[in-house]
Amino acid sequence: MASGLYTTNPPQNLHSLASSSSPKPQSFKSSVTVRCASIATSSPATNRWSLHGMSALVTGGTRGIGRAIVEELVCLGAKVHTCARNETELEESLRGWNRSGFQVDGSVCDVSDRAQRQNLMDTVSSLFHGKLHILVNNVGTNIRKPMVDFTPEEFSTLVSTNFESVFHLCQLAYPMLRATEAATVVSISSVSGFVSLKNMSVQSATKGAINQLTRNLACEWAKDNIRVNAVAPWYIKTSMVEQVLSNKDYLDEVYSVTPLGRLGEPKEVSSAVAFLCLPASSYITGQIICVDGGMSINGFSPRHD
Repeated sequence: MASGLYTTNPPQNLHSLASSSSPKPQSFKSSVTVRCASIATSSPATNRWSLHGMSALVTGGTRGIGRAIVEELVCLGAKVHTCARNETELEESLRGWNRSGFQVDGSVCDVSDRAQRQNLMDTVSSLFHGKLHILVNNVGTNIRKPMVDFTPEEFSTLVSTNFESVFHLCQLAYPMLRATEAATVVSISSVSGFVSLKNMSVQSATKGAINQLTRNLACEWAKDNIRVNAVAPWYIKTSMVEQVLSNKDYLDEVYSVTPLGRLGEPKEVSSAVAFLCLPASSYITGQIICVDGGMSINGFSPRHD
């Protein structure tokens, strides 16, 4: 069962994390650097680029892309609730955000479990008084193996974690999203939802399902002024892909099919997510935006003439 609500203190005038030098492309031990300036709220033009006064739920926000999203949204003025399966990791993250003046709450939740999803949304509804402006479905996992070798348990794990959680959380969040009169949903998909990747048939199917759910909900919920979009990354420097990219030959292959010739950073995904949450993107819905260095549109473009 989801348990334990954890909170941080209200933010200070300026939010900042210590900066660090940019890591080399092969490194996975990069830290997210966040500098947040005070956001003026008196000008309508400024408000288009602010999330001041908005509430947000980001699933899986203690590491990688999820952590970057949490910090990006907080920097833009949102009040954020996040969740993670690991209670110790969640508490450590909240303490770190507290020291940096980030206004973040958190609770323990495994989003692959239906009952825990319900408990999570009950907590969020209580915290935000029945209104949720932003839902970010970030949690996802992968099992790489030939399709014929998948066990029923492995198939179920990927479907429940990657797709069923998104579907159900959207269902549960709908009344709270509608109550705000202007809300947005952003799900983290993958380029695997568009193109074939080796030994990723089941993960690709779940991401393709997220893409189509995004398109359908964008139309179904437009009458409620709820925008629904997705962001589809390629390889991003996170712990989730560290092992597979530790093979230098494989890493070189990844670079060879990526026009920008490098891996992505978590903050390069979080900035796209944040834009889709801003009032400035109010006419964008039903879109899946690839954050992939050009990989998904690279037919044959040699890096050397």
